[in-house]
Amino acid sequence: MAGFKILLTVSIILSIVNANRTVFINPNDPWQAFEGWGTSLCWWANVLGGVPDVRNYSADLVFDLNKGLGLNVIRYNIGGGENPLHHHMRLGNDVPGFLPCEACDYNWTSDANQRWILFAARERGANIFEAFSNSPPYWMTISNCSSGGYQSANNLNPNYFDAFAKYLTDVVKWYSIQGLTFRTLEPFNEPSGDHFWQEYGRQEGCSYSCAEMNIIIKKVGVYLKDKGLSNKTSISAVDENIFDQEVSTIECIDNNAKSYVSQYNTHAYGGNQRPELLNISKQDGKKLWMSEVGLMVSREPSDMSTSIILSEKILNDMRNLKPAAWIYWQAIEDMEYAYDWGLIGVNFSNSTSPLNIRLAFYGFAQYTKFIRPGYQIIYSNDNDTLSAYHASNQTLVIVCTNKNNISEVWSLDVSMFNVGSFTAFRTSSNNETLTKLPNTWNITNSTLTYLSPANSITTWVFSSTIPKNNSADGMKAYL
Repeated sequence: MAGFKILLTVSIILSIVNANRTVFINPNDPWQAFEGWGTSLCWWANVLGGVPDVRNYSADLVFDLNKGLGLNVIRYNIGGGENPLHHHMRLGNDVPGFLPCEACDYNWTSDANQRWILFAARERGANIFEAFSNSPPYWMTISNCSSGGYQSANNLNPNYFDAFAKYLTDVVKWYSIQGLTFRTLEPFNEPSGDHFWQEYGRQEGCSYSCAEMNIIIKKVGVYLKDKGLSNKTSISAVDENIFDQEVSTIECIDNNAKSYVSQYNTHAYGGNQRPELLNISKQDGKKLWMSEVGLMVSREPSDMSTSIILSEKILNDMRNLKPAAWIYWQAIEDMEYAYDWGLIGVNFSNSTSPLNIRLAFYGFAQYTKFIRPGYQIIYSNDNDTLSAYHASNQTLVIVCTNKNNISEVWSLDVSMFNVGSFTAFRTSSNNETLTKLPNTWNITNSTLTYLSPANSITTWVFSSTIPKNNSADGMKAYL
């Protein structure tokens, strides 16, 4: 062990002149002001919210900053409610609706499980809430099925356009009366995914044409205003599956409809038009979110592959799309399902079984626990790093991902800052799970040099950090 330490020290000393990477951080090039990391509550909250033995623990892991990820952005699914004669959806994927039939009264006791998790998230620090719809109630659809239309056809019956808008805003108003305000309401989910949403499918879903989206956005906007909600809740749009389709759909939304929209949401499952979407959001004066992406998660306790892929997705989006919020699809997933998206796994059919925390959970935590709401994302010259600064807290955070299969020497150039104390945390395949590292480094000539293990994520947190030649008032402009 002593020999290894000597070798490591010599390696680092030699590498100051010839590092594999030299990362330069510049606070004078501020990017987006960041408001949080998040997750959707469907479908896991529809199951675990009804299991007293595990729901508090699961809520702690997902939303509590000290005990878990500290996710503060919550996407709540306004359930459509499936046809009671149908029994084809996967467990948890048929979220109960509040209006079971056209002639029925609202049933506000419905959806108790997801609602429990929703309020549990708020109790643990979540502060930004969005409501969204996967499908209208089944009886508003053409197919009488809330998983989609016949051969993936558009499925909202035109006779119920107004009823659907009223339904969504009635739910938002009811929650407002209960003391929870949704900042945004998204009427669609991957509306152009006509190959996804079919009758007798495995989950709620609905396709819409662009003309239909224009009509519904306007109707929802009018109802929000008429119900006195528009000063608190605005519309987000359009949650397409890939960036390119998002750009195309936004371009077909007319200006009247856009006047009700405050935020563009995009999923990140494909496409290349991140910069184009960023430019459109700036031109239109809309906030921009990456509102959903999920990964097939490795269940092997020492497999860093998912963590690295997840980190690279975060980096690509945060550096090139520059969203104000970044939201993972499902923090918890059914281990019995072939497509296991969960950072945490559990058996939905035996939900009292132990929760299985994956290595990707800690990979995500390398970001979520340190780059917090109110931080300013700032320039770094390396595509495998994300840097953020908080002026009031005087804290600089740098997250570095070594996605290669060999160790690398990294040098962090923090010459634009007055650096005080610092700490480092790492997740890797070497039994490191957000592990606090021993402080064995020095900053020499405003540069910190360290050896980054293969396939690892390292987060550096520098305290008492004040940019040189910048007054405190000057830094406020970044936030």
